[in-house]
Amino acid sequence: MFTLMMTVSSQRLHILKILKRQGLSVEMLHNVFYAIIVSKIAYAISSWHSFLTKAQIAQINSLFKRAYKYGYVKLIITAEELLANYDDHLFHKASYDNHCLHHLLPIVKSTNYVLRDVGHGLLLDHTITELHKRTFINRMLFRNCC
Repeated sequence: MFTLMMTVSSQRLHILKILKRQGLSVEMLHNVFYAIIVSKIAYAISSWHSFLTKAQIAQINSLFKRAYKYGYVKLIITAEELLANYDDHLFHKASYDNHCLHHLLPIVKSTNYVLRDVGHGLLLDHTITELHKRTFINRMLFRNCC
């Protein structure tokens, strides 16, 4: 699955090469890059990113650096930045009552003390297995806890 995604993304760099040769502006190349490559990589990144190896993350970052080097994008993005943006956006949406992931969130922490407001205010579960720690909900709860 990952190899196929990277192969398709690399092949799509060739499309950008042809568009650049035909005189498309950097702004438009940037938009096309996000439309045909970043969207492919970012699809469901919140669910599968935790299961990538460091070599695979480096491969994604290498593709992004290559696109910058060839002048297809205006700035270098990294897989980590992409994940953080998508994670924050999805976690924010999941906090609404009518979102389909809302039932996966733990209950709101209640206390009789007046404490400063930190993080998300949700009760943190005890995670035992490494697989459970890598899931989207736990990754976001422990990242936003403090």
